[in-house]
Amino acid sequence: MNRYWLVLIVLIAIIFVASAGCTAPAKSINASDNTTVTPGTMTASYRATLNQPEAQSGYIVMDTDIYNEGEVVEFSVTNHGTKALSCAGNPPSFAVKFQGMNGLWATKMGPGQPNEPEKSTLAPGSSTQVYRFVTEGWEPGRYRIVHDCSIVREILVRPLATPQPTPTPTLCPVTNASAAPVITIDPIGDQPANTPLTITGTTSIPAGQELRYMIVPAQSDNPFGSVNPDDFFTSVVQEGSCGTNTWSAMGEIQATGDFFIAITDTNRTATAIKRFSVIAS
Repeated sequence: MNRYWLVLIVLIAIIFVASAGCTAPAKSINASDNTTVTPGTMTASYRATLNQPEAQSGYIVMDTDIYNEGEVVEFSVTNHGTKALSCAGNPPSFAVKFQGMNGLWATKMGPGQPNEPEKSTLAPGSSTQVYRFVTEGWEPGRYRIVHDCSIVREILVRPLATPQPTPTPTLCPVTNASAAPVITIDPIGDQPANTPLTITGTTSIPAGQELRYMIVPAQSDNPFGSVNPDDFFTSVVQEGSCGTNTWSAMGEIQATGDFFIAITDTNRTATAIKRFSVIAS
């Protein structure tokens, strides 16, 4: 072969190889090339969606848009369109933005800017590998996933609910059902004259039953010897707890001095008496 033609063929081959290296197309995304963020242990406990900022937000595929703080966010990107998506990075990555009190978005995690020098494409119907990140220690609020294929989706992180302690049930002491009924009177301080007063106490007598009480001067002769029902006032036993019920007696005394209150059940099987003073108001 003519030496001239041999040199020419070699030069053409070198030029073709060099030009091919300069015009290589963007690499298609292979799902196996994507980097998976280290997963956590808590998966989302909600299944709910938010209104999204863009129509293509649905390209970011996830089970829910609402998470408790500490849960793992898991998503992938699927091209639901008819044209290939142009993506920064090879493979593409993502960042998460946080919306502050001023409404502006700031980077929470991931690169602040996509890797523009590196390019890749996501063909129609193709999906990336699953990405995961953990929200442990994140402030409650709205976050935005920004993927390098120019797809964004917003999520909401809720505060982790604080478990409430289980209340300890009140255990009532064992009582003797055949024991005699009991009535007690709470301590009574000095009462002002010409002012309504209330005296309270407890009893083992069942709720709903009536008690009879009298308030008489301490100087009365045989003050509780009366059997006339008209000499007594009535108090209805109120429901208490653990078999200890309550009662109350009301009245108003104009005179000053010492007085007795006596209270009994209708059968006079339980009685209580207490002395108190009425002073000038």
